[in-house]
Amino acid sequence: MISLGLPRIPQRGRIFSSVFIDTFGWGLFAPLAFLYFSYNTGLSFSAIGSAVSAGTLAALPTALLAGWLVDRFSPKAVLVSSNLVTALGYGLYPFASEWTLIAVATFLVMAGDRLYWASWPVIVVDLASGRKLDATYAAVGTIKNFTVATGALASSGLTVVFGHGAADLVLALNVVTSLVAAVLLAGVRIPATRPGPEPGARPGPEPGATEEDPGRPAPGWRDAFTDHAFTGFCFFFMLLTFAWALPSTILPAYAVEIMELPDWTPALFLGINSVAIMLAQMPVTARVSHVPRQRLIVRSGLIFVVVFTGLYLVTKVPATTAIVVLVPVMLTFTLGEMISLPAANALVASSAPAAIRGRYMSLFQLSWAISGLFIPLLAGFVLDRGALWVCAAFGGIALLAAIGVQATAYRIAPADRPGPTPRGAKTGAPPPDHPSDEAASLDLGPGESTRPVSTKDVT
Repeated sequence: MISLGLPRIPQRGRIFSSVFIDTFGWGLFAPLAFLYFSYNTGLSFSAIGSAVSAGTLAALPTALLAGWLVDRFSPKAVLVSSNLVTALGYGLYPFASEWTLIAVATFLVMAGDRLYWASWPVIVVDLASGRKLDATYAAVGTIKNFTVATGALASSGLTVVFGHGAADLVLALNVVTSLVAAVLLAGVRIPATRPGPEPGARPGPEPGATEEDPGRPAPGWRDAFTDHAFTGFCFFFMLLTFAWALPSTILPAYAVEIMELPDWTPALFLGINSVAIMLAQMPVTARVSHVPRQRLIVRSGLIFVVVFTGLYLVTKVPATTAIVVLVPVMLTFTLGEMISLPAANALVASSAPAAIRGRYMSLFQLSWAISGLFIPLLAGFVLDRGALWVCAAFGGIALLAAIGVQATAYRIAPADRPGPTPRGAKTGAPPPDHPSDEAASLDLGPGESTRPVSTKDVT
C-alpha cells in the first residue's frame, strides 16, 4: 500500500482500506438518509424525525454494552460486528414504511455506530503505542473527512443523474461497503504480544488477579466508574464537544439569520473546515507530538473560547468584511479540533487498564452521544436570543471545559505505573515526553526498533 504519510502499523493496508471504504459508503448515503424515509413513506417530517430520535435514544445504552463486549470477547470481533449490524440496519430501510420500523432501523444503525466507536480506538492500541497512537487516530480522522466529502459529492452527482431513484442505489452501495469493510477487518491479525513496558515499569494486573491480591475479582464496570479522575475528565470533555457543533449546527443559522450573510456562506465555512482537516490533521498532530496530551486538550478549550469571542465581534463589521474575517475564525476553530481529538482518544485508550479498556472507551465515547442530545436544545434556545447569547453560552461552556480538563486530565494515571526503583539501580531514563522517544515511536517500519515503548503512555 502507498504510504501517503500514514503511520506504520501492522496490517496498515487492511485497516485504512476498511476505514476508507466504510466511510465512503456512509458519505454517499448521509445526505439522503432523512429524505429517504420521506421518499418511501407517507409520513410527515415530524413523524419521521420523532422515529429517528426514538431509535437514536434507544441505542444510547448500547455504548455501555459495547464496552463490555470489547472486554469480554475482543475489539476486533466487536468491530466486525458493528459493520454487520450497521448493514442490517440499512438493509431494513427499504421496508421501513411505518413509524415503528423506522425507529427499529435507526436503532440498529446507531447501535452499530456505538459498537464501532467503542471498539475501533481499542484495536488501535493493540497495533500501536506511544505517540503513534495519536498519529493513527489523526490518520483515521483525515481519511474519514476525505471519504465522507467525496462520498457526498458522488451522491450529489448520482442524484442529478437518477433523481429520487439515486436514494435506493446509494443505500445499496452503503450496505455493500459496510459488508466489504467487515470482511477486511475480519482478516486483520492482531499481534499476540504488545510492546514491552518502560524500563522499571511494573506490568498491570492480569484479569482476575493482582500482584498484591491474587484472589481479587477481575476488574469491571465498578473500577471504571470509581476512577473519579477519568469520569471527571469524561464529563468535562463532554462539555468540550459542545463546541464541535459550530460548523454544522450553530454557524448556518448564526450566519444567515443573525449576521444576515448570503445563504451559501455556511457551506463555504463547513467546506473550509473539512478541507483544512484533510490537508493539515496529520502534519499538525506530528507537529505537537512533543506536547503532553492533557495540555493539548486544555489548549483546544481555550482556542474555542477565542473562536466564539471572534464570532461575536464579527457581528460588528459589514457583511462583506465579516465573510473575510470568518475564514481565519473557522481555521482557528479547526486547529482546536485537530490538536485535541487525536490526543483525547489516545489519552483514554492508552491509560485504561487492558482488561477493561473497552469499558473505559465506551464511557468516553458517551461524551459525544450525551452532548448530541442537548446541543440542538441549547442552540435553538440561544439562537432565538441573538449573537451575544450564542457566543456567551458556547464560549462559556468551552472555558468551563478547559478548566475542568486541567483539573482532571493530569490525574489520570497510567495503567502500568512505574514500580519502585531497585536499590542501586541506575536512574535517569528519559520520561515519556522525551522528544527523541516521541519521534522514534512515530515512524518505525518492519524490523526497526528502539527501546520498548509502553502501550500505557499517557502524555
